[in-house]
Amino acid sequence: MEGETHQEERLPVPPADYWAVEDKVRHSLGQCYDKRVLQVTPGAGEVVSNEKGKRFKVNGSLDAIKERWLKERTVIFIFQDESRNLSRAVKEDLVRAYEDGWFAKRLFRPEVTRGRIKFEGPNVISYVAKAVEVATWLVQKGSTQLSLKGKDYLVSFKPWMTKVELKDLRLKDAESNFWIVALRVTLDAMYYLSSAIEGLIKGVKHVHAPEMDRSWPKLMNLKIDMDPQARFRVEDTLTIESPKGELWKVEVATPYLDWCRKCRWYFHTEENCPRNATEDRSRR
Repeated sequence: MEGETHQEERLPVPPADYWAVEDKVRHSLGQCYDKRVLQVTPGAGEVVSNEKGKRFKVNGSLDAIKERWLKERTVIFIFQDESRNLSRAVKEDLVRAYEDGWFAKRLFRPEVTRGRIKFEGPNVISYVAKAVEVATWLVQKGSTQLSLKGKDYLVSFKPWMTKVELKDLRLKDAESNFWIVALRVTLDAMYYLSSAIEGLIKGVKHVHAPEMDRSWPKLMNLKIDMDPQARFRVEDTLTIESPKGELWKVEVATPYLDWCRKCRWYFHTEENCPRNATEDRSRR
């Protein structure tokens, strides 16, 4: 069963330095990422407890092998131009259609199957290939036009990046493709939002369809493409006043804010996500 832990397939007790059993570690990594078979690995780390709390600290050499394994197989897909504004579902469909193309052409070994997709941002995907040769081929290719329903979309391919490098990429991209997200907008304020942004900030280029906030279903999040120069004029909140004097305050997110992939919200990262405290309490 997918996701099942198979204790009978455990690695033998390794030396402190996992590089001595690198081949076995790589096999274990393939079982995890390719076949979704999770193993208990003796010596993978140690339990520590101090003022930062109780946690599992991973073995340095084991993590270095894992990082090298991922680096060899991971390609960053960057959606350009019109493809930036496609929904996540459509972007994934584009990638899967591209895979279908190389399967049909038999570019790789028959046992090579679909890779794993992880969204890193609005226009960035981490693609973990099932074989090194797939990742190498994509990086060497550099870019391509992905086709869906008769329309082509430009996508570029980059080698694996660390979290810091991905953040730098997002910030650099914001210099030419700047956007803001108005967060949890009330129904009263929504009608006036784009006009208020143009009046207060200026530079509205395109207003995307509102999306319902998952945690507050009665509120909406709205993404607005802006002139790049508007990034110097944006503030953390904007205020709209009704004729009756009621103030509607709207929080504004930009590419420069921290983004948490755990709870999919702004203003913090995974390391200081509020969900961590909730999870810690539930384990006690």
